[in-house]
Amino acid sequence: MSRAALLGLAVLLAGCTTTGSTDLSRAEADPWERSNRRVHNFNKGLDRFVLRPTTQAYRTVVPPPVRTMVTNAYGNYGEPANFANSVLQGKLAQAFRTLDRFILNSTLGMAGIADVATDLGRPREPEDFGQTLARWGVKSGPYLVLPLFGPSTLRDGIATPVDFVVDPADFIRNAWLSPGWDVRIGMAAGRIINFRNALVDTGVDQLLADSLDDYALARSAYLQRRRLLLFDGQLPDEVDPFADPVDADPVGAEPEPAPTPALTEPPRP
Repeated sequence: MSRAALLGLAVLLAGCTTTGSTDLSRAEADPWERSNRRVHNFNKGLDRFVLRPTTQAYRTVVPPPVRTMVTNAYGNYGEPANFANSVLQGKLAQAFRTLDRFILNSTLGMAGIADVATDLGRPREPEDFGQTLARWGVKSGPYLVLPLFGPSTLRDGIATPVDFVVDPADFIRNAWLSPGWDVRIGMAAGRIINFRNALVDTGVDQLLADSLDDYALARSAYLQRRRLLLFDGQLPDEVDPFADPVDADPVGAEPEPAPTPALTEPPRP
């Protein structure tokens, strides 16, 4: 797609996505808590007997510098998806920042094993299809715990297969619907182990172990992070970032009447 065509598509999408949904109150109410806790306990067992031992073996065999390179490479592999979702949300400037980042890390960063883009002022700006659905006005729905993938919402749960299966990086390397599903499965498994390794590095394991209710803690942490992503890192109270800006001093607006003396608060001594 040419730059001009991409510009036209982004402008069109921007005009069609002036409203969105950042409200997570339905998810915070957690109407499916009983079934979610069952899946949460299943995931804990899966983690205890499969993911955690595999991750510990990975951390034992692979030294920290190499693990960092793997994390960088997977991050770079996901940049085409970030770019595509930025375009679908009408975020043209961000889309081209992501494209610059991908080119820098793919070349100077040697296929992404070094994150030179961040050092050059191009930090990662993650976008996924769940954020795109939110931009299009799809409500979050109830909080939902997915087998293996963990905390989510109904909206993000529907978007998860898109993020994992319809990956623009596969189109770039012409691997979609072609022989080599073993490579695709290996890439997905590697992403899961790399993500599990990141949880160890950030101390989440110990935090959950010390919690009296690890389910409630995981839900709260997920929804807080999700809200941060939906607001692109800024959290204004009761403000929808997808809404049209409100003129602070509209033309022709009548000034609010001053309160009567009887309603004003007396000065404090």
